[in-house]
Amino acid sequence: MTLENLEAEVMALPRDAQAILLSRLLKHLGQSREIDPEVASSWSEEAQRRDREMDSGEVTGIPAQQVFEKIRGKELYEKVIRAQVETPENIGKIISINVETGEYEIGEDLVVTSRKLQAKQANAIIWAERIGFDAVYAVGGTLVRTANGYCG
Repeated sequence: MTLENLEAEVMALPRDAQAILLSRLLKHLGQSREIDPEVASSWSEEAQRRDREMDSGEVTGIPAQQVFEKIRGKELYEKVIRAQVETPENIGKIISINVETGEYEIGEDLVVTSRKLQAKQANAIIWAERIGFDAVYAVGGTLVRTANGYCG
């Protein structure tokens, strides 16, 4: 079986089965925590919702260059928000930031924190970080701490 054949078979599976398979693969590749089935379901629902919105024309894509020009989330996080949120109880959690308003949500899951911000402003441009780490997720590796301690 080729990788392309395997990919085609996986893509033909229902979304929830794909999410379960992804969880198992991440665990096999060294992901430290299993993906919670509720979180996997939320991701699946989110992906389906986004597909429907794009297909219906309800939502249109934004060119990457335009997004990069608008997103100032990293700078906002580093200069304004980081000192407030990088505490022992928040290390490893996800922070989603509305880059236009500076509002943010902290939690265990990117979809959940982003949806909370989108409930306040449907078209919010959101920047996300894993507090205290160099990336939100790692596939086949480990996240690297960005600081030895915490601010505060």
